[in-house]
Amino acid sequence: MSLWDWAVAAYERPGVADACLDLQDAHGQNTCFLLWAVWSGAADAGLLERAAEAAQLWESEVLGPLRQVRRALKASTPPLAEAAREALREEVKAAELKVEQALLEALGRLVPARRSENPLQALQAAAKAWGEPPPDEALARLADALSVAQLYAPKPSAHHGASTPRNAAMLDDTADEPEPALRARLAALKQEHADLDTAVQAMAAVPLPDLLAIGRLKRKKLQLKDEIARIEDLLTPDIIA
Repeated sequence: MSLWDWAVAAYERPGVADACLDLQDAHGQNTCFLLWAVWSGAADAGLLERAAEAAQLWESEVLGPLRQVRRALKASTPPLAEAAREALREEVKAAELKVEQALLEALGRLVPARRSENPLQALQAAAKAWGEPPPDEALARLADALSVAQLYAPKPSAHHGASTPRNAAMLDDTADEPEPALRARLAALKQEHADLDTAVQAMAAVPLPDLLAIGRLKRKKLQLKDEIARIEDLLTPDIIA
């Protein structure tokens, strides 16, 4: 999963958005930079400083001004008609999302994902690199929300026999099904995956794509891909070396 997809998934989880907005508005932090720190598990002070400098430039020159314009457009702005104001605000919002995506993609190229096992520690290190750190309680709220969401957990082993408890339960649900039923389910899942792929491409082709909706469809595609792989494993006899 890319940093952008992970960040969108994280932001939608209960408590994460509120904690991020508090850190942004009350303490001058940058949400993209904080989420990158948890996603990457970056611990090197020099790397954190370089990433912070890059994010601060984007924040001051691009993201901050766009955010101010979007918020200014929330209120009635005569002589602009309400429909025109709201349409303009949506365009600014879409531009802001694209800038955040570009920033996250740039940060994601600095270091491979390691998903910190201690999100509070990662957030504290990032906040220190950013400047004057906020109170630990503010960082802890975000760390707790990410911990509950289990979005920072280490990746499962790539070996066929290793899986998370959730995957193991799903395997148990299908292991006793007859082969014809498994093959029928596999065909249906592959068709659903192809349909989602078509939908994602169509949504991405419009002038102002809904990035959050696209992110949700992409996560659904990943879930389907995992389920397809599990059923294919059941249908393919293990090879003993």
